[in-house]
Amino acid sequence: MITHTEQINCDLVSIRLDVYSATPVEKILEDTTFLNYRLAGVTRQTFSELPAADFIWYKDEKEKTISYEDEAVKLTGQWFEGEIQRILVSLIAKKLFQKGRYLFHSSAVNYKQKNILFISGESNRGKSMSQIATCKKGATIISTETTILDWDGNVIMGSKKVYLRERAKGTERVDKPSQDEGVVKFFGKDPEYKLYEGNANIDLIVVPDMDGNYSTFSDFMSDYEKEYQTFHCLCDYLGMHILLSSGLPMPLFDTQELRKKRANFIANFAKNRPYIYIRCANPEIFIDELEKYI
Repeated sequence: MITHTEQINCDLVSIRLDVYSATPVEKILEDTTFLNYRLAGVTRQTFSELPAADFIWYKDEKEKTISYEDEAVKLTGQWFEGEIQRILVSLIAKKLFQKGRYLFHSSAVNYKQKNILFISGESNRGKSMSQIATCKKGATIISTETTILDWDGNVIMGSKKVYLRERAKGTERVDKPSQDEGVVKFFGKDPEYKLYEGNANIDLIVVPDMDGNYSTFSDFMSDYEKEYQTFHCLCDYLGMHILLSSGLPMPLFDTQELRKKRANFIANFAKNRPYIYIRCANPEIFIDELEKYI
């Protein structure tokens, strides 16, 4: 017997979650902070008008398993909340890609009347620090961790929390240093963060590479480099590199059709937009280099 049904909504996408349990279930997630951080904004409701479940959980089974069949995730056994949130991020991301919404692992600001997207690309070396540095100079925040664009490069949604301060069990990362420690080291204190108001279409993409040991270098990126780094940025959401639990990798939500769709979007998006690569030792140098291209 189904003991609980929920629905999670994100922009154009809704998914239904069914739980089978001998004991009552009031809600699947206690906290949606991680979902909002990674998906730029979700809502949930304790009923669903969808005819079939996208996520089915048999809690009373002894063995912990995960499968993805007939467009539905099926879990058995006991799962931590953080593990479930990771699954939902990738499942919802797939459905957003299907609907023509493109999720960038990125931060974005409006700075000197330019809408600038700082993307993670192949590595993750300073998109947040780049955002903080520009905010210190008066930029306003469009997004912080995730930016969702349509085919034309318009910003549809963006996460607004600068930091993810708490992680549910299953999303812990001991290798992530304290954001506050980094801010103190580079800036002394956080600048005042203000949100950008109004519609935004991305004008400039920056791939930052910030490390205290680097010599300074910046340049425009070639067409292939632009598309290569952007493809990495978008693929981050489908979780193919994520190990959910011992012996249990993230299911393969991606398809060749979706990969081709993302590649076509990227070619169109990158064609008429400049991409800048900036390698530097600290945020002050970063700003000096960025100013050359604005």
